[in-house]
Amino acid sequence: FRHSGAVELIAGGIKRKDTERHERLSLESDCSLNIKNVTEEDYGSYTCQQYVNGQKQGPDARVYLHVLHVSVSPSSSSSSSSSSQTEISPGRSVTLSCQLYSDTGFSCDDRVRSEGLELLWVNQTGVDL
Repeated sequence: FRHSGAVELIAGGIKRKDTERHERLSLESDCSLNIKNVTEEDYGSYTCQQYVNGQKQGPDARVYLHVLHVSVSPSSSSSSSSSSQTEISPGRSVTLSCQLYSDTGFSCDDRVRSEGLELLWVNQTGVDL
């Protein structure tokens, strides 16, 4: 349900093969949708609709998927900048950044307020930083 409208991922319990992510999708016996290896492109609104004998039954069930991406970059120069991992050692400073991928139409701040989401930096024991 992003910019250009809905894309049907599963119909009648059968995955659509013409979607880019069909190999990462699975439908569970309780009708829950599983997405493996979630990426930033997966964020958005997902709607489940129930049909019985071709007739739509009941209200739509909508779920919003938000994707949080956290990255680390060294603040001091490093000799091995080509590595995909950043080594963090005592005395070295790093910059942590996060991005929340959410439906368009709302800024991140609006989405946080309207849905009661709260973004916090915490250490490994859960203490607010």
